[in-house]
Amino acid sequence: MKIYNTIVIDDEQLAIDVIKNYIDRHPQFVLIKTFKNPLDAFSFLKTEDIDIAFVDIEMPNLRGTDLIKSLNVNTQFVMVTSYANYAIESFDLNVLDYLLKPVPFERFNRTIDRFLNLKDAEHVNNKHQLFPSFFIKEGDEYIKVEVKDIDFIEGMKDYAKIQCGKSYYLALKTLKSLEETLSSYDFLRVHKSYIVPINKITQFNGRAIIIDTHSIPVGLSYKKNLKSILESKQL
Repeated sequence: MKIYNTIVIDDEQLAIDVIKNYIDRHPQFVLIKTFKNPLDAFSFLKTEDIDIAFVDIEMPNLRGTDLIKSLNVNTQFVMVTSYANYAIESFDLNVLDYLLKPVPFERFNRTIDRFLNLKDAEHVNNKHQLFPSFFIKEGDEYIKVEVKDIDFIEGMKDYAKIQCGKSYYLALKTLKSLEETLSSYDFLRVHKSYIVPINKITQFNGRAIIIDTHSIPVGLSYKKNLKSILESKQL
């Protein structure tokens, strides 16, 4: 079971206690910390990975909406307030939900369901992104190629040779079009005639890279970018 970290930010202890009680009834969620001072919560959120935060709006020192505006984090925010007039401003900040005090438990549960549905959708999207595929037309046949199986792609005039292990396929595609399609999957142009998946590079000697048993030349104009990427991944 996936566990989600939560925090509550509210200057009223009674409001904190209510949300804490609700969270405790959901074993998939763990309340990491509570804050009465939004400035302390701001510092905490900048350094800690929190999945969902329940935030009051009208608080001393910093309004809840201003706190969210000042942060660039992956946390899902739920506004919990006594005021209905901040709803438009809050949803403009892409908050997950807007709860009016006193919050009924049934209404809180709908927020939890919304959060879990969002995470389920993200999981499906990530799975599709991790295992993308496309079809290559060879003669009258269409052959499915998994992106994760590609070792490199070599441009051959109007065709592209797609090497997958010991097999290869010829696609009537330009190298440039394939580069644009595959760049979001960490494929990199290393030569005017070659595109490679970065995660399959096992060696670079300054002149060529090694993928499996293949030696692939690195063009002079591509060398600086390749070195920069490899250096960013070194221990």
